[in-house]
Amino acid sequence: MTDEARVLVVGAGAAGLAAAVALTEAGLPVKVVDQARAPGGAVHRQPLPGGRGAGTAEHKRSFAALLKKVHAAGIEITCETGFAGLDHTGTALLTGEGAGLLRPRGLVLATGARELVQPRLGWTLPGVQTAGALQTRLKTLGVAPQGRILLAGNGPLLLAVGAELAALGNPPIVIALGGRPFSLRGMRLPLPYQIEAARHLARLLAARVPVLTGAHLCAISRHDDMLTARIRTRRGLREFHADLLGLHDGIRPNDIGFAGNSPIPVEHAGDCREALGARAALADGRRAGLALSAQLLGKPAPAPCPDVARERAAQQRLAALFAPVDVPPLADLPADTILCRCEGRTLGDLRALGPTPTVRQLRLTGRFAMGACQGRFCAEWVTRLAGRNDLGLARMPLRPVPIADLLTLPDTSDGDLA
Repeated sequence: MTDEARVLVVGAGAAGLAAAVALTEAGLPVKVVDQARAPGGAVHRQPLPGGRGAGTAEHKRSFAALLKKVHAAGIEITCETGFAGLDHTGTALLTGEGAGLLRPRGLVLATGARELVQPRLGWTLPGVQTAGALQTRLKTLGVAPQGRILLAGNGPLLLAVGAELAALGNPPIVIALGGRPFSLRGMRLPLPYQIEAARHLARLLAARVPVLTGAHLCAISRHDDMLTARIRTRRGLREFHADLLGLHDGIRPNDIGFAGNSPIPVEHAGDCREALGARAALADGRRAGLALSAQLLGKPAPAPCPDVARERAAQQRLAALFAPVDVPPLADLPADTILCRCEGRTLGDLRALGPTPTVRQLRLTGRFAMGACQGRFCAEWVTRLAGRNDLGLARMPLRPVPIADLLTLPDTSDGDLA
């Protein structure tokens, strides 16, 4: 079977695989690629050989049932393979183990969410990482890092990671949240959300983990092998010493790099379309698969999915519950605060471009959003500070392509991509 007859699904998490199953059920052959070493995505990330892994029983059961459908449908999954984008002809560039060119019939992007981390002084120091990266480590190894761990920022993920650390025997010394989520408004969340939150809080309570609310991490410094976190609380400034800091300020759709003006039909699925969390991924993946199959087969578009609408309402309530309070202005950060960690560009570098820099100045002169992450970390903060709406990120490649992958591509000078 040629690649031209297939639908390409990018991302083998819950949304991508659910879309692949829906497409296969509609009679369309599918090829799934993922940059990880195994299917699962961020939520269902599989442990390394010999690792115990981590995660809730609910998530494990859900993903096991989905994999059973994938295997029954005979869906091909190629892992350790990246997707760089589509060109004007609809040709997809794949990198890594499955490097090559192909012209799929349609495309599903299920690339998940990107983690939001607000810059603070010292946030790029050794020993500081995102809470999402810490959770990935827990899921792949099933072992908590040694030493004193501090979690800071905002959002329910910090409570989940803290509970996982506690379950693995090394609870965090403190969790600092910018919001004040512990109120009766939490009773308005759907019951599954309340049950999951209760489990996390019970573990944290049993481990006697302090949870500070309305608290903001102002700065991080490093002396010898110890990190010092300065946290502003309602009772004043406090300092904590830790070996490892996990930062998190929410999530955004991982949609950077794809312009949307594609010559072939494209659907976004899961968190890369709208950050609605793990429970919405299955439903939105199936929605995307049904929508794309209807478009390709000339059938009526499916009705809106009520499960997605329900999860959207739940996420809106969750966001209101965790809304940060008394947030220090971003512009008040010291000039030597790094904004773009890939290129090491600071707030002072941004100010040096003038009060209203153009996109060309920001990217070519300032080097913002030009590194390996292609703006996934810095774009939001640079655009806010520069008073812009975007940095011109909607273009391929989605991320830098290794030269080795380009050298191994087949010769297509005769127009044959088979």
